[in-house]
Order: sequence, then structure tokens, then C-alpha cells
Amino acid sequence: MRPPPRSLLTSLALGTIVAATACKPDEAPLPATGPAGEAAPEAITNKALPDEGPLPTLRTGMKEPERLAAVEAQLLAHVSDGAHYYELGLPSTVEPGDDLVRVHIAGAAHAVAAIDRSAGELSVLVRMPSSAGPVTSLEGTAFIAHNGDQGRTWQALPFTAKGPAKASGAAELPRRWANAFGAGLRGDDRPWWMRGPSHPWREFAAGRVQAIIAGLGTGAGPAVAFDPGARPRRTELSELMHTTTAATSMQEALQHDRGLRLAFETGPANVPITELEPPGLVAHPFKEMLAALPNPTGGTPEPLAKATPAEFWYVRFDDIRVMLRVIDEADTWITPVAHIMEERAEVRALSERYQRQLGLRRTGLAKALGHTVIERVAVMGSDPYLRDGSDLTVVFALRNQTVFDSELRSHMDHHRGQIPGIVESTLTHGAHTITVHRDPTGSVRQHRALVDDLAVVSNSEVAIKAVLDAIDGKRRRLADDEDLVYMLARDPGEHDGFVFLGDRFIAQVVGPRQKVLAARRQQALAELLTPGYTALLYGWLEGKAPADTEAIIAAGLLDRSELRHADGATIAFEPGGPARSTWGDPGALVPLLDLPEPTMVTEAERNAYNGFARGYQEYWRQFMDPIAIRLDLEDGKGDTATATIDVRVLPLIAGSDYGEMEEIVGTERIDVPDIDDGLQMVWAVGADSNLRRELDRAANMLSGKANIGLGWLGDWVMLGTLDRRALLDMLVEVDDDIQLPAPKPEDSRTRDLELAQRVGKLPVYVAAHVRNPAALVATLTAIRATVNEVGPGMVTWGESSRYRDYAIVRVGVDPKAPGEFSAYAEAIALYYVQAGDALVLALDTKVLEALIDRVVDGGGPKRGIEGGPQFVMEARLAKERAGWTAVAWALQGQANRTQGAARSTAEILLRGDPSITTPAQLIARGQDYLGAYPVSASGHADFTLTPHGASDPVHGSEIAPAFPTLPVEQSPIAALMDRLTGMRATVAFDREAVKLDPPARSLHTRVQVHMGKAKE
Repeated sequence: MRPPPRSLLTSLALGTIVAATACKPDEAPLPATGPAGEAAPEAITNKALPDEGPLPTLRTGMKEPERLAAVEAQLLAHVSDGAHYYELGLPSTVEPGDDLVRVHIAGAAHAVAAIDRSAGELSVLVRMPSSAGPVTSLEGTAFIAHNGDQGRTWQALPFTAKGPAKASGAAELPRRWANAFGAGLRGDDRPWWMRGPSHPWREFAAGRVQAIIAGLGTGAGPAVAFDPGARPRRTELSELMHTTTAATSMQEALQHDRGLRLAFETGPANVPITELEPPGLVAHPFKEMLAALPNPTGGTPEPLAKATPAEFWYVRFDDIRVMLRVIDEADTWITPVAHIMEERAEVRALSERYQRQLGLRRTGLAKALGHTVIERVAVMGSDPYLRDGSDLTVVFALRNQTVFDSELRSHMDHHRGQIPGIVESTLTHGAHTITVHRDPTGSVRQHRALVDDLAVVSNSEVAIKAVLDAIDGKRRRLADDEDLVYMLARDPGEHDGFVFLGDRFIAQVVGPRQKVLAARRQQALAELLTPGYTALLYGWLEGKAPADTEAIIAAGLLDRSELRHADGATIAFEPGGPARSTWGDPGALVPLLDLPEPTMVTEAERNAYNGFARGYQEYWRQFMDPIAIRLDLEDGKGDTATATIDVRVLPLIAGSDYGEMEEIVGTERIDVPDIDDGLQMVWAVGADSNLRRELDRAANMLSGKANIGLGWLGDWVMLGTLDRRALLDMLVEVDDDIQLPAPKPEDSRTRDLELAQRVGKLPVYVAAHVRNPAALVATLTAIRATVNEVGPGMVTWGESSRYRDYAIVRVGVDPKAPGEFSAYAEAIALYYVQAGDALVLALDTKVLEALIDRVVDGGGPKRGIEGGPQFVMEARLAKERAGWTAVAWALQGQANRTQGAARSTAEILLRGDPSITTPAQLIARGQDYLGAYPVSASGHADFTLTPHGASDPVHGSEIAPAFPTLPVEQSPIAALMDRLTGMRATVAFDREAVKLDPPARSLHTRVQVHMGKAKE
């Protein structure tokens, strides 16, 4: 498993390659040639956008389920066994292909209904706590996922079930209910198209209920009757070594095991950790590489790197106002948009957590006057686990210590007003006095020290001591490391912000200490979550929150032994608050750096780590790669700005995965002028590209003709779309995630034709550089002959018009084609032209004309120079234009698609604690019990519980979705669309100056984000 910084950059590069391989025009019709054009006519592209009239609007409103006629159900069975269990027989109203998904029992919020399919027929099983007393009738609604001519819809089937209930088979009801309840929690009873990501609590609750209920019918009370040996654990220790990026999925497996009370035993710790074998990665020849640079001493120094331990990551800002602006932008739209786009749409409030731990705040005074007090600031840490809990240290280079101290005192006074029990103490480290402010829960854990003009603030005692030692020169400093010196000299210059992850940091992340501790901490987190999970399960089963921990234990949901970790540490817990221990709490675990140093490990841990190390080494082969990121903010008119993020990962070695990527794109470079209309992607296709050879070979084999291939293809390929309303017309036609679904024509042929008409108007285009016009003509002739052989009389192929004296060729269905194909003749066609040295293809002639203007008048790509990009992507957005609106709609549609998991988490909390009535209470309970809280597609936690499940006032529920006007006001997507006006990203694989065998290369990515005026 690669560390996260590397995986992030690799994903970007792989995405670039995937885009390139997916967009080659090897199947596109090829053009006739045309002469060079004269001067361009008036504006079409890169000028004023055309006025296309009012844009289409979305259908808004709520989609209520179809209400079926009420039916009479039969109360088949009832048994009292620690609770009341009922079986209902619904009439056979579920049609083939439909699925009964949810049952709500009216007037009994504490009734838990489950759908039993074990006998091959549908039965509804209901559990009610003993306090409810027996009943002779039940009313409710069954919700059915219906597949019909109009697609997937919901139906609501009201029912009344009356007794008397029969007694035959009643003894099996608890077991049957437990199994059906567990299947429902995991989503096993849902159709495949409705199954989203599970949640660790659901895995836990399913296993715990099945384990406990299996013993209820024996008179054994709450004892567990499951044989742990009969059910294999889902978790393996080797998988926990890979939790740098997969902690949530591993928690699902851990909670499955804890729900069934399967012990996670790893054996005695009798193996010295020194026997664990780290990946065998060698050091870079940085001295040799530095000497080969044009100016080895030309790097801009990083003064605060002298205060940074060599194995820490490092972020520096020259002006604290820039840092605060970055954090503000992140909190306003970057982080919230990321949250609602995530598979689980959960918030961990990291910014608030770390500010509170450090005893810092973003105040108006800091934003206005911070630069007069602070010269520069650096943030650093020893691991990448910021979500779970990490050490974070801030070093301020001061201009005015008096004002700084006064401001920090005011910050701490603010925290004292919100968090009780903050105590001040001091400790000594060498010649330094460290002032500590800490509350009993660890919410505030500020450690402060002053060294000359440097103020150090940390949430970790071990981290601040390491930083002080670095300042004193008592341990290796980042400034002394050759990888940083090289990266600074490799790309010299001053920048507003600088981020560096060095070899020593990456080696530490994949080293034995961090991997072993991270795995142990994940197991400890599973143990910390257990009390809160059982409190929520108690609420589901009893219809109320537990009064205290003893109530949960008495119900058999929590064993007293589960209030201790496997290592014997006590877990303190009372319902309504988080479980806490020496490992931290679910919302903020103790940083790995502050945990006791592991000197001994188990045999299982050694084997698991060694397996991880072998896999890691095989993936990355030889070198670890330092990463340097440079950030610059340039203010424009008003409140506009451009952020430039420049990333270099070094080195790429032939034979590694990076080297394979370079073989795909070759070594060709491109120069791409800016655009101001739509989206465009351009990538170089070098003559030495393996991809070119493979596509050529594939084209020859598929056609059986040697003259069909890419011998004509030149230096670049381009794919894009213009900013035209046809984009919205297509979204309105096909995307039901963003709008109230409309009735669809019953005739599928009519639907297909309408879709073809929409596609035929899309403003998309493909273009490619033509190196060999003669080969292009030969390929054209061969392809046209092949088409006529395969479908004689089906396709017309010829000149349709001229623009600037270039022949535009149309390829489309012949109006005289037999059968229903002729209907598509006017719906969709492909147009192409060779304009100068570019082949351009589009679905619309107006788009083709705009691209002719672009490439002929100097706006097209050209061959670049060494050091230039190999891939360029650019997007320009004009507010409330078609492209801007399409992006807003598409983002909202993606946010809507993540809501299954968010609503599932909200239901866990709302049913688990019926006392929750406000978003603030839901947020608090989520952070206490789950370590995070869910947010709606509008970025809020204002969920309520309805018969349909969890719902929010803007987007409704799964069964009764609502479709608002977009973008939703004050939502993260609205904030994003208010700010984002354009983006340009470039990627290149650069050769390093040093002569090595094999040659060394680096991955260079540059992203420019254009931001409009912020909303007041």
C-alpha cells in the first residue's frame, strides 16, 4: 500500500493516462483535405459566447411514492421471549422484479420490522420491547421498490394486521427476526442497484443481535450462544497494515467481528521490533544529482526547515494571511464539497478539532494584523493520519512577541469559556520551559515554548520536544537533508507557500513503528466504538436512549469486559458522551507519536508487516520519492484570485510504475494556448509512444488491412466541449438524480430516437495533429471502403458544406436506409474537416466551425519544448452560462448519489437516540459515538426520521426524494460555483539533469485555479 501523498499524485497521473487512452481517434472517420484558410470571421470561440436564449430549467418538486390500496394482513404468530415478536403475512402484491425494502409500523416508533426471505416467501417480522405489552393488531406501511415502464419507482402499501396469532413455529421467531434484521442492516435484502456502502455500526449491530438473540430462547438470558470457532473472522492483521487509506472499510470488518464477539487475538508480544524488515529502498544519489543542475546553490532557502525534524512533513507560508485565506477557502467550499462528494458524506470537523487542541483560533485580528506580528509560519507533523488523530506543530517566526502572547492568551480564554477544566502546567526540556494547557478530556492539549524569535505550539508533548531538539541542533533537521536541498535547487524561486514530504518522512510512514502502531490503534478504535455502538443499538431495540451504561449491560448488548481494551486499558463511557481511554476517543485518537514506543511485537504482527513490506517494495521497486508542492496566490480585480499549485515528485525510474506511465505518453511536449470557452484536454503523443504502436497494431488486426492505422497521427490529440446549452439539454433528458423524473415514452424506439437527437447536438469535439496527410488520405479511403462493405447503403459519406474554404465532410445514416435506421439520418451525424495540420471531428457544424477558427488562427496546440507539459486540461466557466450550470447540476447529481450512505448514518443516530431533535444534537451524538456525523447533499445535518427513513428538508428521503432549484442557496456547491471560474492543469514527465542508468525522471503537475469574487 502506497502512502497517501504518493497515491494522490499517482491517481492524478493515472487519470491522465486513462483519459488519453480512452480518447484516441482510432475509430473516427478521417477527413478530406482542404486548403489553408483566410482571416477568421467574427467571434465564435475564444471571443464572446453566442447568445442561445434562455437555458433549460430542471423539473423541481417532490416525488412521493405511489400509494396503493390498503390491504388486510394476517397476524400469523406471536411469542414473548425477553421482547414481543410478531410475524405478519402480507398479501402477494409484490410483482416479479419488485422488492419489498422497508416496513414501517405506525404508532410504535420502537417497533423494529425486518423482512424475512429465508423460507422463499416474504414475511414481515416485528420486534417490540417487553415494555410495549402484547398487541392484537398492527398497522403500518410497506414500501416497495417497483420496476415498471417508467423506470424504478416506489410504492407505498398500507396494511392492517389482525390476530389472533397462531402459536405454531413461534419459538423460532426471535432467531428468524435476528437473522432478517441483520440481513436488512447489511443491505443483503436490497436489490443490487440500491446497495450502497455499508457502515461499521450496521456490521456491528447485525452481528451483536444475531449473537445475543440466538441465546434468548434457551432461557440463558443475554448470554452469547454463538460458537466463535464456527464463524471465521473477517479481519486479518495483514490488512490492518494497509490502513493509511482504507481505515473505514477495515472498521466495517472489525465491527463485524466485535458484533459477534469474536476475539482478535494476535498472540504474545515476544518478537523484537528490530526483527521487522522495512522495505529495501535505497537512497537517492542527491549529491550527484545536485551537482548536475545548472545552479546547484540557487535554491531559495527554507529558514523554518531548520526547526523541523527531518522525518516530519512540512508546510510553510510566508504570510499568515495567505495561510488563513487557504483555510477559509477550504472551510467555505473545498472541504464541504469533498465531504458531500465522498462515498459516506461524513464530517469529522478536522479544522475545528486541531484549532481546539492547539488552543488557536482564526480571529479577525489575526487576519487583519497577523502579518505585522508574525513574519512567517510553518506547520509540521510526523504521520499522515490526520483524520484519526495526528501530532500537529506550528512554528511562528515572530515580529512582535508581546502582541502574539496577548493574542494567544485571548484564544485560550475563549476555549476556557467553552471547555471546562483546562489546567495550566509547565515541564522542562533541556533549556526550554514548555507551558501546557490541557483539559481532562484532551480536547485542548496545547504545548507552548519560545526560542528566541520562534514560538512553537503543538498538540503533542513528544512532537514539541522533537521540534525543540531540531532547533537546538540535537537531532537531524529537515534543512540538512539532501532531498530538500535538491528540490529547492531543482525549481528555484520564492513562493507564498511550500510543502515538502521527504524521503525520511515516507520511510517512517512505511516503517515498522508507524505501521504496527497504526494497526494496533485501529483495533483500539474498534474497542472504543463498541460502547457507543451498543448505546445506539439499545435505542433501536428499546425505543429510547439508555439511562446509563448499566442499562446496556443489563440488556445483554454490552459485556462488562468490553469496557477494557485488549491491552487491559480501561474504557470510560456513559451514554451521551464518547468512550475514552489512553488511546483517545472515537472523534480524536491519541497521535501515534505520543503512544508508548513498541519494542516487542507478536509473531502475527511480524508476519503481517513483512508481507506488507514485500508488497510495497515490489510496487515501488527501488527509490522512495520526495514530494515538493509550491503554492502562490495572485489577487486580481476586486475579490478575484488565481491559485497556482505546482507539484513535483522525484524521481521516476524506468522499470517502475511511473516509468510505465511515461512509456504510454512518450517524450513529446506540447504548447497549448489558453481558452475561455468550455473544457479542453490535450495530450502529447510522441513518436516513441508504446500506445501509438499498440493502437496501430490493433487497428491493423481488427480491420485486416495494413493501411488502416495511425501512421498519419502527429504530435497531439485533443478532446473537449464548448460552452453551449446542448450540454444542459442532455442533462435534462437523462439525469434523474438532479430533477424530478418525467414520464418516459412507452415506446423504447421513441426514447432511443429522442436520445440520439440530444446526442447529435452535443458541443463535443475531437482533434488531432496530422503528421502525414498522404497516410491520412489512405486511411480514409480504407475506412470508407470497409464501412461500405459492412453496411452497404447504410451510410452517406461526403462533403456537406464549406467554411473558410475548408471542406466539411458529413458521415451519417443514409435517409434511404432500410427499416428504422433512416429515422436517425437527421438525428445524429459526425462532421470532420482537415484545417491546416489538424483533423477536427464534431457532432455539430457550428462547433466544428468554432474549432476551425481556433486551430487556424493560432489557438490550437503546437509542439512544445523540453520542460513543457505533456498533458493539458483547461476549463473556463462563465457564471450562469450553460457550462457553469451544467457543472453545478452535475456536482449536485453526484452529491445526491452519495446520500444513501449519509441517510443511513442519520437513521442510525436518530433511531438509536430518539431524544435527538436538533442538528446540533445529531452532530454531537455522531461525533461522540461514531467519530463523525452525516451531512445532506446541501452540506447540513438537519435530518429527521420519517416513515420513509431519514429525510432532510431540502432533498427529502430515499423513498420520497425532493428536487430543489439548483444550486441550493448556502450549500457547498453554491459556494464553489460562486468562486470557481476556471482551471488549468498540466502534467509532464521531466528528465533530470543527472546522467543515471536508467535515466531519472520526475512527475511535474501544475494546477491553476481561477476564483471569482467571494459572496458577501
